[in-house]
Amino acid sequence: MNITVKVLKGEECTVQVTESSTILDLKKQVEERLHIPVAYQKILMLGRALLDENTIASYTNIKDGTKLTLVVKKPDPLKDVIFRCFRKYHNEQQSQALTDEFIKDFEKKMKQLSLDDIERIAGGFMNQPLQMSD
Repeated sequence: MNITVKVLKGEECTVQVTESSTILDLKKQVEERLHIPVAYQKILMLGRALLDENTIASYTNIKDGTKLTLVVKKPDPLKDVIFRCFRKYHNEQQSQALTDEFIKDFEKKMKQLSLDDIERIAGGFMNQPLQMSD
């Protein structure tokens, strides 16, 4: 079946999928056609986000000729910096996996901090002299 994916306030493309194709498969085709990385894509139908692991068949409203909306998410700046650092030494797939693991660990550790911990860390940075680079 053919599905049209329209970027919110942008271009559109038509991709061919089967009922057993996942939303992630759909996103990969959109990436090939529109050059929008899968990580930045959020596919919507009737205002609801479609889940990567679900199949086309799991959404009963998706039929041949359906038009879905694609919202391009802004990249996470921290994640981008970490990815670029890993990319210097690893291939893209390895870098993505390492970045995802790093972010997951970082978020886990941040959740363990108390407000007092965060205040101490911020206070430590505020008391350090500002260093200007040449």
